Amino acid sequence: MGNESDRLVFDYLSRVGDLAQRRQLPADERRALVAGLRDEIDRRRATRGEESPAAVRGILGALGTPDEVVGPAQDARGDWWGAGDDAPAAEAEPVRPADPLPRPRRAAAAADVWWHDERGGEDGFGDGDGDVGAELRALGFVGGVEAPEVFAPPPPEEPEAPAEAPPEPAGRARRLAGALLRRRRPGPAPEPEPAPEAPAGRRFGSPFLVLAAVLLLAGATFGWLLALAAGWLLAYGSRRLSAGETRTAVFVLPGLAAAGGLVWLWGRLQGRWGEAVAAGGDATGAALAGTWPWTLRAAAVSSALYLLWRARRA
Repeated sequence: MGNESDRLVFDYLSRVGDLAQRRQLPADERRALVAGLRDEIDRRRATRGEESPAAVRGILGALGTPDEVVGPAQDARGDWWGAGDDAPAAEAEPVRPADPLPRPRRAAAAADVWWHDERGGEDGFGDGDGDVGAELRALGFVGGVEAPEVFAPPPPEEPEAPAEAPPEPAGRARRLAGALLRRRRPGPAPEPEPAPEAPAGRRFGSPFLVLAAVLLLAGATFGWLLALAAGWLLAYGSRRLSAGETRTAVFVLPGLAAAGGLVWLWGRLQGRWGEAVAAGGDATGAALAGTWPWTLRAAAVSSALYLLWRARRA
């Protein structure tokens, strides 16, 4: 509601300013006239305490049409100039009649003009018989600045560019002849692919582990206990092996070999496999003496193979 009321006031003041400019009032007087009207409208709006468009129309109707407001200001200016002139009235320049108001820029129908009275009033403010605010209707806007580009019709769409013309037969024949000549020319012989290099044998990354494995294999082959002990000590002290790998090479694999020897001896004592051995006596000692050397060799060989595998991966 406030926006519409402010628009009514702005339109009214704009029409007053335009009419005062057409009547050739000085800029100072036009500015003072518009400022006085604005103050009077604000005072009456504050007095009534209403911001509805109907109340604003009533205030504007009470002030009068723009012609009624600008006319007294122009007459007062003419009287002031006439009173200060010493020349006789007959010699005074006749007052030119006021220029007729120009028609709106856009050909608007009578029903679309903002100050049009629905009941046909000529001045747009009614004939005084009824409520002026109820007689006015804001349907359009007259005056102000119009942007030509807003009302200009949209530019016509540009026609699409025609498709490229097909190549001339001469150019096509020339390209075809060039393609045939290129086919007839022998191309460069393909270069022979290089023979794949034989993968180099994997080398042992840790001579220390290889030495430990050799000692274990020599001790298992010839029955050298010192060589076996030296091989396991080297494996235990190697920095190439992690803690888990060291335990596997020195303790886990020999332990599995010892467990296998015990299972084999238990089976012979129970008569499940191999030559049966009587429990107790010299027979058991002889069976144990014949089993442990092979158990020790199996432990050494398994540890040596594990160390060689780790040396190749190192």
